[in-house]
Amino acid sequence: MTTHSSSIRHVAIALPAKDEEGCLPACLTALDAAAAFYGGPVTVVVLANNCTDGTVGTLRAARLRHARLDWRAVSLLPGARHAGWARRLAFDAAADLLVQPGDILASTDADTCVAPDWIVRMLAHCDAGADAVAGRALTRRADRASLGKRAAGRLNMLGRYYTALDWLRADMTPEAHDPWPRHFYEGGASIALTLDLYRRIGGAPTPSLAEDRALFAAVRAAGGQVRHPLDVRVFTSSRLEGRAPGGMADAFARWIAQDEGEPLHETYAFPAALDPENAVPADQLSFRTLPTAVATAGATIRARRSRAAPQVQPIAIPPLLRDDLDRPVQQVSECGDGVVPGLGIVGLPRPVDQQQVAA
Repeated sequence: MTTHSSSIRHVAIALPAKDEEGCLPACLTALDAAAAFYGGPVTVVVLANNCTDGTVGTLRAARLRHARLDWRAVSLLPGARHAGWARRLAFDAAADLLVQPGDILASTDADTCVAPDWIVRMLAHCDAGADAVAGRALTRRADRASLGKRAAGRLNMLGRYYTALDWLRADMTPEAHDPWPRHFYEGGASIALTLDLYRRIGGAPTPSLAEDRALFAAVRAAGGQVRHPLDVRVFTSSRLEGRAPGGMADAFARWIAQDEGEPLHETYAFPAALDPENAVPADQLSFRTLPTAVATAGATIRARRSRAAPQVQPIAIPPLLRDDLDRPVQQVSECGDGVVPGLGIVGLPRPVDQQQVAA
């Protein structure tokens, strides 16, 4: 843990964008509202990479009132056209705008709207001693409904299961710097870390998949403490055609289309779910076996809650959270995010062959 002054920090937000003409205006509006709520200096740095739609035109026309907008368009080499390098270059460009070690480098996704208090709450956790903050990504109610009743039911069941696993992980492996209530999601939709820590890890890792998890792994390897608070929220889409192969959109599409008996990607029965790196194929759940797994996890929680002096306070197992941006932060009992981690890690060399920087 690094102690930094609680004085006004400069914030730079890295935002990679590929063909995000449709989602980008709402994303920028939400970031501008969060900057207004904060009141301190905020710069949004957009890296438009290999765009073939109107993303660049959207950026040219964008006018933020409370944050400064800094954008550039780049073309990545064929072998490096992936989320790892896109986020790394956005991070690096944002980091170059910061000066003080305690300044905050953040990141989100272009199909995501941050909550109005996103910046303020991230900074509050950093002021309390966190070196990095992994926020929650919640799906939008309207998006879930548009997928149909069967699809929404499947996502709801997954959300219930991952909520139960959050409680069990926190109970079995408590961390003093990251106490309950907390979650275990680490995704690119909501990242914050100090400039000092970003420099110490040598910049963001550049795997073609799961660049977000690789970043947090690098933070921990450098001795950084990561906080996973429930009150740092973003609201992301449930689209089924994403921009990053192997990302969340692919996972959503696979979950919705797959047969009931087909194994669920990276979704394991308890207790193997708490140690997925050592899970075996027989531990994988399907939508046919998932309801039983939810019941088993719930029974385990009830049994552990009956012990004397429980380590964490009990929770309910709710469905996916609502996504009203103007509501107060949800109660502690509402703690499932229904979003699972990304996939594997593969590294690549540095990838830019040409770059256009906005005036």
